[in-house]
Amino acid sequence: MRPTLFTIGSFPVHAYGLLLVIGFLTGLQYARKVCERRIATEPEGSSRRIHPDSIFDLGISGLLFGILGARLLFVLLDWGSYRKHPMDALKLWEGGLSLHGGMIAGILYLIWFCRKRKLSFLAVGDICAPAWAIAYAIGRVGCFLNGCCYGSPCNYPWAVRFHDENSSGPTILTPPSHPTQLYATLFNVIFFFWLARWERKGNRVGELFYAYISMYGFYRFVVEIFRAGTTSTYLIPRLHLTDTHIISIFMVVAGLIGLKAVRHPAKSTAVGNHVNASHV
Repeated sequence: MRPTLFTIGSFPVHAYGLLLVIGFLTGLQYARKVCERRIATEPEGSSRRIHPDSIFDLGISGLLFGILGARLLFVLLDWGSYRKHPMDALKLWEGGLSLHGGMIAGILYLIWFCRKRKLSFLAVGDICAPAWAIAYAIGRVGCFLNGCCYGSPCNYPWAVRFHDENSSGPTILTPPSHPTQLYATLFNVIFFFWLARWERKGNRVGELFYAYISMYGFYRFVVEIFRAGTTSTYLIPRLHLTDTHIISIFMVVAGLIGLKAVRHPAKSTAVGNHVNASHV
């Protein structure tokens, strides 16, 4: 592992933070390009015509809320580790973000931002979905280099030994274990290309947004299987379920319900009415 990539003078450049920044800038640039293309191709009055500056403003301010939400949920779920030293919760450079928390905080902020700017929430969400996927994929590489959020022991050729989070010794390594951070990267790279291709085809407003919520929930449920009991704690041991498993199930279901609503607006209720309004 290489938590510190290099130093500039006496200032250490941490892999986790640097890759998060690179991922964020990559996702933001992708989103701006989509906005530019839509302005050039979508008819006047379309809810899909969103100025790149609006996405830039959303990205910069939303990043802060996303990080705060991700860190807050991580600390709350692992409060036992922070109870005696609560100031450690501020040490973001050491890793420790719950991306469920980041996504929830980001969606809440997105709702507020779109209402303030009078933008279609679902149209903006469609732009953010693939951007989030590629940003997340790159950020997880930083997680891998930092050596956190690894999986359970395994004997596969790609297994990696990490610094053991459950040991007080700084040089004690885990047995060869699942590099679940890289699994996350692979899943989300696939999601990004799938969503980017989908975005260029005909689709209803909101399809990409809801699809990625389900995709993310599915991926997180699968990867949590390899992390459970190692870097995550069972919520229901008898069923081998963690809190992340429960949240992921809700995300999959919510995404599928939303996707059905935007594809069949005539059969939906309040959600469908909101989606129809976003086409005006």
